[in-house]
Amino acid sequence: MFEFLIKKLKANPRRIVFTEGTDPRVLEASARLLSGTFLTPVLVGVPEEISAVAEDIGFNIRGAEIINPANFADMEKMVALLMELRKGKMDEDQCRKVLKQPNYFGTMLVKMGYADALLGG
Repeated sequence: MFEFLIKKLKANPRRIVFTEGTDPRVLEASARLLSGTFLTPVLVGVPEEISAVAEDIGFNIRGAEIINPANFADMEKMVALLMELRKGKMDEDQCRKVLKQPNYFGTMLVKMGYADALLGG
């Protein structure tokens, strides 16, 4: 069963968002995924903080993409899309505020096609 899934993923690699970029379990999972070739981790958080924690606990996450919501290049598009999705239930300021939360930000990364799946808690 798993061989089929791995074969399919190797033919079409996927990107998975982890919303807790500094969590040791996430860093371990990212390091393991990076040793394969079919899932690329996308970590949400401040790159310097994530890299420092990974180095402190001994996980090599070179090759992982780290996206900081504070300086995300397409934040305006993300805010506009979230406002459209919420259809008047949230104004622009509310959308910006909620997108500072990693779970919302990560979910929108998937919605906008920057990643294929999300794992967060």
